[in-house]
Amino acid sequence: MRAVRPVHGTTRPAWYRRAWSAVSLLILFALVEYVVLPKLALARESLDRVTRLNPLWVIAAAMLEAASLVSYSLFSRALLAASQVRFSWILRSDLTGYGVSHVVPGGAATATALRFRLLANGGARPTDVTATITAEAIGSQLALVLLAWLTSIPALFLRQATPAYLAMFVIGLIAVACGVLAVRERSALERFAAAALRAALHRLPHRVRPWLATVAQRLHDLLGEHEVRKAFLIWATLNWLLDAAVLWTFLAAYGEPIGPVPVLLAYCAANLAAVVPLTPGGIAVVEGIAISALIGFGVPGQVAVLAVLSWRLIQFWAPVPVAGLCYLSLRAESGFLARR
Repeated sequence: MRAVRPVHGTTRPAWYRRAWSAVSLLILFALVEYVVLPKLALARESLDRVTRLNPLWVIAAAMLEAASLVSYSLFSRALLAASQVRFSWILRSDLTGYGVSHVVPGGAATATALRFRLLANGGARPTDVTATITAEAIGSQLALVLLAWLTSIPALFLRQATPAYLAMFVIGLIAVACGVLAVRERSALERFAAAALRAALHRLPHRVRPWLATVAQRLHDLLGEHEVRKAFLIWATLNWLLDAAVLWTFLAAYGEPIGPVPVLLAYCAANLAAVVPLTPGGIAVVEGIAISALIGFGVPGQVAVLAVLSWRLIQFWAPVPVAGLCYLSLRAESGFLARR
């Protein structure tokens, strides 16, 4: 039997990993030292605002965040429609993965593996789960870019056309154009993608080629369905919008209900920066960029810090204990079904 050639580029040298870790730590320390800590000093000067906060604002923010998480699970259900997994199982699996990604080192990879196992235990086919997770990773980020791009359009007219707005508009325009071409049948982009996939498969080990080809075909079939494309536009976008509404709710609760355009711009900038895996869940990166952006839009520093930290408390930390309860319920239900 002919030996399989080693795959080039699948593993990075040790010096590269060490250098990237060092750069990541330096960037993290710089963000904490020069962005986060000065803003926290402002927050300590106005903690009396928290004690006077109306509980109804907190309840409204919690309900919006819950609706955001449910929207993501509805997105998952649309992609897993062929597997007929119960929605309650999908919701609890998504919440479990979401919470694990916030507390476990290497959270994104660990959460993906855990979601894969939970959804497969719920009755989904492994190829469907793999294609769904891949489509969600792509579709969710594309929805965020689309949201940032649409927000940059009124920003260009309502505010001075800065280079940052123009760059965001151009990047979003390119992403939208690629998305439109990708779903068109018999387009040049689709033929190029098929050729690139075949070339990539020939460089991979023989044992993984059939699996990758099956997943790629399933992903292509998902994107070719009208209901799936509608889920991209509705549920993935709604997931981001409802989460951004939580940030606006806390700004209003602390007495600075600014317009939706600057809130969305600050929100999109912070979450797009969190795509680079410097810290788990973008800790310190999201907070620093969101606070700085809001201050740049005229929000007082104390209010910006309190609003962003309150938003991150609801969005990032509150789902963690809920994720633990969801995981225990899934384990208990799986054990009960196994005994039956």
